[in-house]
Amino acid sequence: MGVLTTVFAFLLVLGPLVVIHELGHYLVGRLFGVKAEAFSVGFGKELAGWTDRRGTRWKLSALPLGGYVQFAGDMNPASAPDSGAAASVSPQERAQMFQFQPLWQRALIVFAGPLTNLLLCVAIFAAFTFFQGNRVIEPVISDFAEHSAAKAAGLAIGDRIVSIDGQGVGDVQDVARYVMLHADGRVPVVVERAGKQVRLPVTIATREIDDGFGKKARIGDLGIAFDQPVVAGFAPDSPAKAAGFAVGDRIVRIDDVDVTSFQDVVGQVQPRAGQTLRFTVLREGARHVFLVPVQKAMRPDGEGKAKAVGMIGVEAQIGRLVPVGPFKAVAIGFDRSFELLSDMLTGLRQIVFGERSVKELGGPIKIAQASGQQFSLGWENFVGFAAFISINLAFINLLPIPGLDGGHLAFYAAEWVRRKPLDVRSQEWAIRTGVMFLLALMLFVTVNDIVALPIFGG
Repeated sequence: MGVLTTVFAFLLVLGPLVVIHELGHYLVGRLFGVKAEAFSVGFGKELAGWTDRRGTRWKLSALPLGGYVQFAGDMNPASAPDSGAAASVSPQERAQMFQFQPLWQRALIVFAGPLTNLLLCVAIFAAFTFFQGNRVIEPVISDFAEHSAAKAAGLAIGDRIVSIDGQGVGDVQDVARYVMLHADGRVPVVVERAGKQVRLPVTIATREIDDGFGKKARIGDLGIAFDQPVVAGFAPDSPAKAAGFAVGDRIVRIDDVDVTSFQDVVGQVQPRAGQTLRFTVLREGARHVFLVPVQKAMRPDGEGKAKAVGMIGVEAQIGRLVPVGPFKAVAIGFDRSFELLSDMLTGLRQIVFGERSVKELGGPIKIAQASGQQFSLGWENFVGFAAFISINLAFINLLPIPGLDGGHLAFYAAEWVRRKPLDVRSQEWAIRTGVMFLLALMLFVTVNDIVALPIFGG
């Protein structure tokens, strides 16, 4: 990917999400009669803008790493209240100033930004689910990796995972979400086997994964496969289709090796480019044998270098797609969005308590890289990534740090308890401290991003 493509994809993600976030503040403020003096996409020097008939200055600013709405009565874009703002204004102007609105209205105006980002994430997930169906993968073990933590603990092929560490399991995503975030943890796993529930203690292993673009991450791994070796479709010019494969065929044997998962198929095919393999498939209860020549294709390895691998041009059947109505799709959208929020909270807690490395924190450079990568994979991946960034913006803005929306909500909580607001000077100093902390954090994650670049060996 070129630098221009990466920058374009980054702006295409961040720009609309910032606008949506700030529109949440703006629209709710307008609903309550609060005047917005400025609506900015980006920080710093204004590059372009116009003033509408309500007196709001709409502008594009030089630093495209966020944005703000500055309401009447705000001293600066961080919404620090201006202690002298009410002294020289009329009662009508005072009624339009943010700081003099009722507590519940101020709280709703501030909360509207993160809420809008959350609702956008819900809408994207709901739309995907409604138009594509809800993919359900039963948590039934089909195979184990070579050094499987689950197999070592006593789990067996055919076991259905019921719960992990007391958390119920509905499908494979529930298993993956928990395991990925709890590397090296020892947890009880309950499985259903022959109609009975069996409880087994399992120590989750650690595995390093590559995203296909040379970036690595450390995750938990049980060494379990849930995918069934069933053909769901074919790539263009598929050798398997030309040899006689059909959609719905279940691959049960390759040469003299039994197959129980699609990962087995990949493991047998990828190292054998240029060879002809004998596939045994099960179709409507009958066995069929096909000789398939393995194509050679170039794919990036863990270091980002091109590597020749074998392919037969078949697509895996990953679970089943269940059609859902609009209300069910929205419910699933909320579920997945709150699952992401829960995962972010878990990850932040692990970093704070030293269970995960601070090197896993990413800043604008990593977001830009990921934006370009997802853009290169197609619109569906890109829109899904935008949903992920949107929920991240909601989460970060709700942290109780002065200068963020969560910091203002913390001020309002204190005001509600004390029955009077914090004095303006205290709020100003708290916001200045919070902004300094955020700038230091931004500098840290940016350095983190730079050090992780390939030119530095990251």
